[in-house]
Amino acid sequence: MHFLGYFISAAIVFSYLFFSPQDLPKNIPNSDKIGHIIVFFFLALFMFKGTNLRRRTQMLILLSYGVIVECIQHFIPYRSGSFDDVIADAAGFLLFYLLTLISSIKLKLKRYD
Repeated sequence: MHFLGYFISAAIVFSYLFFSPQDLPKNIPNSDKIGHIIVFFFLALFMFKGTNLRRRTQMLILLSYGVIVECIQHFIPYRSGSFDDVIADAAGFLLFYLLTLISSIKLKLKRYD
C-alpha cells in the first residue's frame, strides 16, 4: 500500500516539474528525454507495486498521463508540448514492464527446472 502513496506523491511532484519553467543542462544531449524515461520508469514501478491493475491498464493510464501533460504544456507560454516526449515517456514505462516480464518468465522457467 505504501507504493500507491509513492505513486500519487511522485505524480504530484512530477506534474509540478512538468508545468514549471525548466533550465536543463545544455551539455548533456537529450537530457529532457532521459528525464522523461526515468520519471515514467519510476511511475510505472510505483503503480505496479501499489495497485492490482493489469499491466495493460497501467500502461494505458501512464500513456494517457504523458499525453495529457504534453497537451497542457502546449498551452503554457514557457513550455512546449512534444510528441517526442510522449515517446520518451512510453520508453520509460515500457522498459520497466519489459523488465518485469523478463523476470516473470525467468521465475516460470525456474519452476520447471
